[in-house]
Amino acid sequence: MKNILCFGDSNTWGYDPATQTRFDNKTRWTGVLQKEIGEKFNIIEQGLNGRTTKIDETLEHNFGYARKFRSSTDILPIIYESHLPLDLLVIMLGTNDLKTNFNRSPKMIADDMKDICKLVLNSVYYSGHPIVLISPTHINESSNNLMDSFIGTKDYSMSLAPLYKKIAETLGLFYLDASKVIFTNQIDGLHWDKYQHNEFGLYLSKFIKSSIF
Repeated sequence: MKNILCFGDSNTWGYDPATQTRFDNKTRWTGVLQKEIGEKFNIIEQGLNGRTTKIDETLEHNFGYARKFRSSTDILPIIYESHLPLDLLVIMLGTNDLKTNFNRSPKMIADDMKDICKLVLNSVYYSGHPIVLISPTHINESSNNLMDSFIGTKDYSMSLAPLYKKIAETLGLFYLDASKVIFTNQIDGLHWDKYQHNEFGLYLSKFIKSSIF
């Protein structure tokens, strides 16, 4: 059995924008991927709301507390090691880094993303297995429910794809642009609905089967 670690933020965790709860495991794209790719693969979910490349929340926002341990730079090496042996890492991050209070440019976000990938590649536990780097979907600013901290970030979100593609080319990674598969809905302008989770899971399964294994 091949182990695939899917590491990401709230769209990997399965945040439901309509109910503000979590989609069940069969609805989340990781669950769809598990069903479609078959029993010879084991899909390991590692999604977290608010996860960034290297920034921890310092503002309370509407949670009543600062959400710590969101930095992938700090946590990915631990998660990576805890799930060994691995045959594939799928990583999709960058949306939360766009928050205006973080004041990060697309290039800064991409540089941080490159450092994260290099953390894995340079790890003593890395065994040469493939990595799929996925640039996130775009911010939909036509939503009336978009969080204030994401207002005005659409263009930045659209700028990440070519930068991520360059990272993949430089480091020898596989690359996917999630915005080519999913157009973020208007519910909150950030998160995917159940149909989009299904669509992405199906697409990624086909990509892995045709391009990697």
